[in-house]
Amino acid sequence: MRIEKDNIVIRSANLKDAEILNHWWNDGSVMEHAGFPNGLGQSMEETIECVKRNEGHISQLCIIEIDGKPVGELNYSITGNDTAYSGWKICEKEYQNKGYGTVIINTLFDFIFTDEKINSVCKVNKIEWDTMLENKRAQHVYENKIKAVKKEVLENNWKDQLGNWRTAVMYEISREKFYKK
Repeated sequence: MRIEKDNIVIRSANLKDAEILNHWWNDGSVMEHAGFPNGLGQSMEETIECVKRNEGHISQLCIIEIDGKPVGELNYSITGNDTAYSGWKICEKEYQNKGYGTVIINTLFDFIFTDEKINSVCKVNKIEWDTMLENKRAQHVYENKIKAVKKEVLENNWKDQLGNWRTAVMYEISREKFYKK
């Protein structure tokens, strides 16, 4: 899979990306917002297996590039019942808070809602995702720029690596609402 929008490319991850993914996933400063302040502690072999698992599947692990540089990652899966589930992060700090997130999310959602291969398996009418309650920057984007619906707040629903209870905020957007913006 490959999507291009201006200077942004979203493409399926390949084995050459395992090194950067492993670096990001093991960096607590990158993963803290997802509830992993110590990173994932994942070996290179485990990261390679994650990349390999996505080969040839509708669900994908992807690399986000800006001006040809890998700056983040995203994933999406088709969960059935006309729903896709997605997650993303801009891992390189110098690319955060520049408006790229909104463009990336809108580009990804348009792809999921319109891709013939995806929709031949399951016609996607809704996309869901979550963020941590502390991630106010993301919530602002989702609610004010993407126009998503805050579906649910899951208070103290899991403990992070440090034993702290974390609260997740669940979001969704329907196909109809996405194209009415």
